[in-house]
Amino acid sequence: MKLLNYIALTFVMLWTCNTAGQEVIQKASGSDERSFGKEIKAVSVFGEKASVTVRGADVAEVKVLLRPVSRNSDKGKAVADLKYINYSVEKEGDRLIIRNSFRGNPGQITSNLTMEIEIVMPHSVLADITNLYGPVKISNIASVNISVSFGSLRLTGISSESIIKARYSDMELEAVHGKLEITSEKSDINATALDATTDINCSYGTADLETAGAGPLIVRGYRTTVNIRVDEPGKYQYNLRSPQGTIIMPDGKQYRNQPVEVTPRSPAGLIDVTTSYCDITIEKK
Repeated sequence: MKLLNYIALTFVMLWTCNTAGQEVIQKASGSDERSFGKEIKAVSVFGEKASVTVRGADVAEVKVLLRPVSRNSDKGKAVADLKYINYSVEKEGDRLIIRNSFRGNPGQITSNLTMEIEIVMPHSVLADITNLYGPVKISNIASVNISVSFGSLRLTGISSESIIKARYSDMELEAVHGKLEITSEKSDINATALDATTDINCSYGTADLETAGAGPLIVRGYRTTVNIRVDEPGKYQYNLRSPQGTIIMPDGKQYRNQPVEVTPRSPAGLIDVTTSYCDITIEKK
């Protein structure tokens, strides 16, 4: 979202001003690496101000790297404030649960505290991720269940099922297969090579989708601009509705305040989109 970009730019400008004033930010960090056996079927992460990276690989075990990070202009204070970063890794049956939090009187903490969580695991293990204020990157696994707020999401190479809830968190999806469900608020969605049964409920954002399969692709939007790119536009069935908006078809025709329904003789798939106060555009890749 543009709002998030403005916020990020503001932080960069403030950091630049501090640097111009000869203030150098010092970094202190710890490192905790652990491995878990074949019995793990799911990994749950409950993160706060965390950078979460999950990667599927041809491995037999789940490997977890936890890195608490403290930043301060005073190196001593950066090191001292590491004690306010709490984290845990616990097994509950066949599930591995990772948590982090920040404990301490806000007046005592003078550093910028964050957490870095990196996980390498078998492709078949479920990633169940909840993160507040931070980026999430997941690649090359079968199934994900994600809730992210005030952060970002990058998803690549998911083969079976993806369930996503996002607030104020832009997302990039690439090569998502199987089943995809998205519920988003004030978040932009950018999807390429999308080959999944897709159901999107979104509000106040943009959905820019490139489909590579039959779908169906269903979008229910509120004040959301929807752009869809397909290989062969003439082979799809379309049910398109945009009250107070314009529907733009691949042949250049535009329809204002009226639905568009197209059913070819042998439809290759279904694209069903409803939004409000915004446009729907269907175009060829």
